[in-house]
Amino acid sequence: MTKHFMLDYIREQPEAVANTLSACEGPVNELRDLVARRPPKNIIFTGLGSSHTAAKLASPLLRHFLPVPTTITVATELGIDLGLELGLDTLVVLTSRSGERGGIVDALTAARNAGATCVAVTAVDSSLLATGCDLVIQTAEGPEAAYAKTKSVGACTAALMQIGLALSTDSTGERQRVSAALAEMPTLLKLGVTSAERDLEPLAGWLVKHTTALVTGTAGNQGVAEEAALKIQEAARIVTEWDETGSALHGAVSILQSGWLFVNLMTAADQAMSRAMLMLVHEFGADRLCIAEPDLDVSDCTEAVVRVPQAPHPLVAPLLFLAPVHLLTYHLAVSKGLNPDQPLFADIMLRAMLPPGREEPDWHTVEVPAEAGAEA
Repeated sequence: MTKHFMLDYIREQPEAVANTLSACEGPVNELRDLVARRPPKNIIFTGLGSSHTAAKLASPLLRHFLPVPTTITVATELGIDLGLELGLDTLVVLTSRSGERGGIVDALTAARNAGATCVAVTAVDSSLLATGCDLVIQTAEGPEAAYAKTKSVGACTAALMQIGLALSTDSTGERQRVSAALAEMPTLLKLGVTSAERDLEPLAGWLVKHTTALVTGTAGNQGVAEEAALKIQEAARIVTEWDETGSALHGAVSILQSGWLFVNLMTAADQAMSRAMLMLVHEFGADRLCIAEPDLDVSDCTEAVVRVPQAPHPLVAPLLFLAPVHLLTYHLAVSKGLNPDQPLFADIMLRAMLPPGREEPDWHTVEVPAEAGAEA
């Protein structure tokens, strides 16, 4: 075990994904049978924070394979956004590691009141969310006591991808190919964590000099970009924006200047657009970090690069970008003298999120090292 839970948990992500894929197979098959008995006209995937970003990572796969209109939305929108068409013929998949946050419980209430079929993706089968749903798909990442969640994000993403594949009506063989690619993820994630640690550790002193950050990605990597913004702000207390790479040209890029860090998540599909954005960012005076698939040429358009393994299929590729942004967060926090496991004001934020009398799972197990508990 290292000094911080967060680093241990990032290193455990490959195992968390492997265990979750195995543990969820039976419940996911139950969901397939449930859907066969009560076919939905539309499906809504919802969550808060990193549970929502997990759904966004999986969203291209979900939209590609699910046979009915599919929406990914923030849990607090259920019951408010009338365009969601929440009703008797709706399947709602609610994701929350703890299953205790007030926003997700309120979303469940809205879905139940509308007569929707409700499925929980959670690590805690005794949670308020789990006990109120028609079916529980329990992830298997194990304890995660740090406030900023890492391995559970990968576990939830894998479970949601597994759901999308199970409910697919594809007859072309593509579902089998993507399923095989998802099964390869634990091995590739292990390689990716090792590679990202090697690439990021020497950059820690340079990274921490930046006071603000902008992270961009495309497709499922929009979810990774949002996840990066959540984590960097929670654990490292650095103001961070996120955007779709091309969309950043319309607003976000205009505020870049010296002192900013621009982080681009590059795939073969968006290479040309990402390179153009990296070149433009240099003109604004910001520093650049590119997290890129192997063999993509970035030597002339970034100050630093972190490589991820090549995914066997683009629809599962976003999983491989999680470890680099989580490790980036970890190094930023530690370099600032902060404790990434228990950020300042974490207890206050949890009190605001949790219903009265409920507790965050595993939170009581955190022991804050004395030298890490104060601000730098």
